[in-house]
Amino acid sequence: MTSGIWLLFGNESGSTSPVSAPERLGDHYRFGDVPRLSSGENQRKTVDRQNRYDGESSARLSESNDGAGALVQTYANNDLDSMFALQVVRAPSPFPPYVSFSDPKDLGVDKPREEVLRYGSVACAVRNDPGQPPRVMVCLRTSDDLTVSITNTNGDLGEQPEEVAKLVDEAWSEVS
Repeated sequence: MTSGIWLLFGNESGSTSPVSAPERLGDHYRFGDVPRLSSGENQRKTVDRQNRYDGESSARLSESNDGAGALVQTYANNDLDSMFALQVVRAPSPFPPYVSFSDPKDLGVDKPREEVLRYGSVACAVRNDPGQPPRVMVCLRTSDDLTVSITNTNGDLGEQPEEVAKLVDEAWSEVS
């Protein structure tokens, strides 16, 4: 196991600003703080496993950004029917996010298979399946020294890119 200090503060060439996850984003709690998961051995095992996954994911995010301070935190609402992963890294990211090209005319549909939707300073990459609402792949906001993104959305939230973008802005205001 590696030392976790560089995950929070970055390496010598990265930012030394700590990265921490907001306690709540909208009506979502950090996974380990979801009231419904506060008791019972099976619930604790689930929380411990997710905390381990988030820790390892944080290390990978940092490593992929040359050791910059990074954090991955899973959030869920109390009913556990809406979850997402917040990713914060003290480094810039490509903006807008990449999506592959497809021509809706060629496919006989109204929208391309993937597209970027913008909501102020946030860009969301979404997948469009015929007859379905857009599905969020990632929403992100970035600057020269910070990127905040939300991925792995599920439940109804994953079909509401504008709401996910609001959560990115909320997280941005708490970590920047």
